[in-house]
Amino acid sequence: MGSGLACCRPRRLSGRALSSSSSRRPVLRGVVFDMDGTLTVPNLDFKEMYERCGVAPSEDVLEAIAAMSPQKAAAAKAVIDEMEAEGRRTLKLEPGAIEFARWLQFHGIPTALVTRNTKTTVDHLHAHLWEPAGLPRFDPAISRDDASIPAKPKPGALEAIAKAWGMPLGEEVLMVGDSPSNDVAFGKDAGTTTALVDSGRRFVEGSTDGGADFVVEGLHLLPHRLWTHFEIVGPNAGGLVKYPSPNPPVTAAAKAAAAGDAKALADLPVDQLLTEEEGEGQNPPIVWAAENGSEECIDILLKAGVDVDKQGYLGATAICRASRSGHVEALKRLLAAGGNPDIPNIKRQYPLHFAAFKLNHKAVDVLLAHGASTICLDRKGRTPAEDTSDANIRARILEARRKRGV
Repeated sequence: MGSGLACCRPRRLSGRALSSSSSRRPVLRGVVFDMDGTLTVPNLDFKEMYERCGVAPSEDVLEAIAAMSPQKAAAAKAVIDEMEAEGRRTLKLEPGAIEFARWLQFHGIPTALVTRNTKTTVDHLHAHLWEPAGLPRFDPAISRDDASIPAKPKPGALEAIAKAWGMPLGEEVLMVGDSPSNDVAFGKDAGTTTALVDSGRRFVEGSTDGGADFVVEGLHLLPHRLWTHFEIVGPNAGGLVKYPSPNPPVTAAAKAAAAGDAKALADLPVDQLLTEEEGEGQNPPIVWAAENGSEECIDILLKAGVDVDKQGYLGATAICRASRSGHVEALKRLLAAGGNPDIPNIKRQYPLHFAAFKLNHKAVDVLLAHGASTICLDRKGRTPAEDTSDANIRARILEARRKRGV
């Protein structure tokens, strides 16, 4: 996958989904994904599959098998079953798949799946890769085992999905895939907006993007383009709400941490250090300590066994607040204690977003050194590299992304 921002280029800005800001923008009502090469890393050797099945590369393997004699068809199906079983064993998600799906979930946008793979493989995806990440199953999830629905690129599957969602099929539905012939053509024939995840397959298919409305080199680069060119509706999509400050601390531990009073904090018994603040709008002591950069207070609380990832007001962790405030030494202590650098607040602001936006160079470097995600997405679908005005910070984030193979 590419690491640059310029690789994500919206296409055909006149008319359709990509109309100018002065025109009505269509509402993004649902997203349909291809599976192999889009959500999951390609792990099937199709050249070997075609050769073993006795099918020419120019043919559709499923259609070719359907036209074979029963004996040859059975042998070819056995080859495919064998290779797909091995594919399930090594199945991995593409970078950005989880992040994009969580962003859609945050905005209440339904997702569906259309694949030429089997229901068994789709079930494996759900059970082993999707649901463990806290994501709902694709609904509908249409595979080649749905015999009543024609395979891509015929548009029957998209028609079935729109019917299941109770919405018209058109530009307000987005089809996302990695194949110009099977995915982009599929979406265009059904009248949807289309996005091509350019994993290199288009060069195999003739160096064309198939007329896709968006072409991106990774799923993490698509959400902000959707935010810009679609109307995203729902309670999380409006203007950024300005919240009041957190309530004043109540417990003795929280008061001492907020004041940066390490002596007072150290004099408290452990049970008081672990006592939870009650009520909304409160911060735990560890968040107060991070807010003011009190390294001594952080050390005392961590030694007592407080939860380093405890979320406070608006869902912010101590790492979030230290990243925002630029308290680098406090941040180092929290991360060294096993703190998670990838927990956002309720507004989907991640620690690396805060550090990059606030131009806290050292905090950016510390977060990257501790593996903070470079493709996490805020509510507008921006990665941290897209959410900074500093070219050097952007370059360092993109370089970290490149080194990680994203």
